[in-house]
Amino acid sequence: MKLGICSLFVLFVAVACGDDVEMGKDSSGGAAGAGATASGGTAGADAAVGGNAGSGGTGALPTTTAACQGHIYECGDLVDNDNDGLIDSQDPDCLGPCDDTEGSYFGGIPGQNNSPCRQDCYFDQDTGAGNDDCYWNHQCDPLSVAPDYPPSSDDKCAYDQNANTSGTSKSCDELFQAQSSACDDYCTPLTPNGCDCFGCCELPAGSGKFAWLGSTVNGVGSCDRDHVDDPALCKPCTPVPSCFNDCGKCELCVGKDTLPSDCTNQPEDAGTTDQCPSGVTPCGRPGQAACPVDQYCITGCCRVVPK
Repeated sequence: MKLGICSLFVLFVAVACGDDVEMGKDSSGGAAGAGATASGGTAGADAAVGGNAGSGGTGALPTTTAACQGHIYECGDLVDNDNDGLIDSQDPDCLGPCDDTEGSYFGGIPGQNNSPCRQDCYFDQDTGAGNDDCYWNHQCDPLSVAPDYPPSSDDKCAYDQNANTSGTSKSCDELFQAQSSACDDYCTPLTPNGCDCFGCCELPAGSGKFAWLGSTVNGVGSCDRDHVDDPALCKPCTPVPSCFNDCGKCELCVGKDTLPSDCTNQPEDAGTTDQCPSGVTPCGRPGQAACPVDQYCITGCCRVVPK
């Protein structure tokens, strides 16, 4: 679970920046969508559920709703919204409490990540860096070229080494190499293993290929666990090492729900125990409890939900 691993991404060097892009506006996203009402669900005793990936792995059933800045979304409502037998953090398509789609990696909150080129923390509830101080620009991504302009699919975001990123004076190369400590403090805990804080994740896990979770087709989120090999649905992106959260050997990550045999569930067991950083409660594997109230299991680690 390391950040800033620039050596992994030597493909992106010596990029300058330029041209204004639309700047998103901090907003709470309004009322929650289809999963906004915390009713029903299957709370109760911890139960190990197998066969899932994503945020929780194979861990205990969540027993309380999880709010994102006061709103309850599909991935925090204790309801199996996509009828796959998995609830909230157990569901591989749920990547945090600020996720209103259990059926894909797309966030789905109105007002979330809706600036066409400029990007901030993908895993919170809004567009704009006012609360997270994270800055990136799809115009800085050398993959954003005709005819498809991935990852945004918007020709307004065509790669431009002289692009400006609204809200910051830093160049593309500076943003690529370093985000602020405020961004690190706010967004890193919300960023799943295997992803950068702008939603560019290694998919399939361990493949060396990266796709943007915010990919859309005709305005509808298109990237899910069943289509990670399809670049038309899970659109290629260049990960930003300045806020990249890698997926270690004994960590769960997006698209990875099984660990090597010498990775153990509990610190007192023999073997390797690097599932979470020091002081962070592990979750999502058999025998591990559900996260405490006000925390959410994100790729095997209990993280405090945004207030």
